[in-house]
Amino acid sequence: MLLPAGLAAVFPAVNEDREQLMELLLAFSKLSLISLFGISAAMKAKDLAPLVSHLTLTLPLSRPFARVLASATVVMELLAVVALLIFPFLGFVVSLLLLVGFTAHLSRVLASGVTTSCACAGSSESTVSAIHLLRNAILIVVAVAGITSLAFQPDPSAVMQLMLAGPAVLFGAGMLRLDEMTTFFSPRYSRSS
Repeated sequence: MLLPAGLAAVFPAVNEDREQLMELLLAFSKLSLISLFGISAAMKAKDLAPLVSHLTLTLPLSRPFARVLASATVVMELLAVVALLIFPFLGFVVSLLLLVGFTAHLSRVLASGVTTSCACAGSSESTVSAIHLLRNAILIVVAVAGITSLAFQPDPSAVMQLMLAGPAVLFGAGMLRLDEMTTFFSPRYSRSS
């Protein structure tokens, strides 16, 4: 929250620092989620079969209905990307709803004991695990941080977005493949396999 007028005159740097921090948080949150959902939608759209298989295995759906739900998932992820670009508040809300829904579904899959790929970004050999829940929890925090920062900073500057584009895209893409990265860095991983 901004300082009252009297204190702001005494401590002008505090308000400026807070505004800069909120701008940084908003730009990072926005660009991270754009990259996450953009890459995820593109990978799923390229090959919808892994997600359709995942849905038919984990939900009581016939293959045609699973295909419709998988296609709707791609559309909703693209909607989140477009909304984040045009109407950030709506984009963060859509992102948050998607992440909470995905997390609830993955929690159910994990609790059921079904061994299947997440299909979070198309084809993947790693099975649903607690890493997926941790990843989604982190991304939920990112979406909430984006919503919160909008109260202080309505739109990040182009300069701030350019400065954070690289790290935010790497973060978004990295979070999407967190399960594979943990496997790669695991002591059980053998580079010869």
